[in-house]
Amino acid sequence: MTNLNRTNKIIVIIGPTATNKTKLAISLAKNLNGEIINADAFQVYREVNVGVNKPTHEELQQAKFHLVDCISIVDKWNIKKFQTEANKIIKSIYARECLPIIVGGSHLYIDALINNYDLDNNEERNSQFDNLSVDELLIKLQAYDPKQAQKIGKNHRRLVRTLQIFSQGGQMHKRKNDVYQAMYIFCNKPRVQLQQDINARVDLMLLNGWIQEVKNIIKKFPDFRQYNASKAIGYQEIITHIQNQKSPLDINKIKQRTRQYAKRQLTWIRHHYPNYYEYNQNNFEVILDHIKKFLQKV
Repeated sequence: MTNLNRTNKIIVIIGPTATNKTKLAISLAKNLNGEIINADAFQVYREVNVGVNKPTHEELQQAKFHLVDCISIVDKWNIKKFQTEANKIIKSIYARECLPIIVGGSHLYIDALINNYDLDNNEERNSQFDNLSVDELLIKLQAYDPKQAQKIGKNHRRLVRTLQIFSQGGQMHKRKNDVYQAMYIFCNKPRVQLQQDINARVDLMLLNGWIQEVKNIIKKFPDFRQYNASKAIGYQEIITHIQNQKSPLDINKIKQRTRQYAKRQLTWIRHHYPNYYEYNQNNFEVILDHIKKFLQKV
């Protein structure tokens, strides 16, 4: 991996939830002297683990990870902080003559990093959206881009993130020059298999102590529901279940929300990433060969 600092090459692993993105990232890191940068909006928090499908302890030992377990749920984290921290980390990775590998399902975070969105005033923009309802956010986003509003739907967190970018100049504002030469790897599965795997993973998370995790968090942070980390899929339902034992946990709702999230991720990929290599869970050597050729280009 020579001349990485000069060429600014970077590998980006995209795809919906439950498509083994982390597993692929680890395999690539081992083969390409790579380091992994997490681009999931919730895996940065130390206190949430089971429900955000954070890399396991064993996986974290197999490759060098960044931006996992790096802040508390009481700390602020947003797209601007991710962009700033990720750029610093990438610079340090290049200095070690290693290859940065970005992996995660928060595709807007990835876009902001790779396409160098101008987020200099992002902190000031945060407050104007945080307390608005979904319907109010949709109305604001529709004024900027009706198609984008339709794609996102009633997802409060993504609406806020997108408005943070659109609110400056009324468009996704990029700086003039892209910083990195990125190669995109799309982790995919057949639709039926993906849905089955999502359902099975929710069941496994519950077996692995998801409810107890939330109980522990609430004990330490009674107002956990107010923190951004609680907005990860399933946490609000579990909080309600814990605080009102007469209310059974709606597992099917969590599964449905997760499947809907995966569908939105796929829609985002189709509209934002015209050029990618598809990893179908069985073609690792083909993907590795494509990456090596990409890295050899001047």
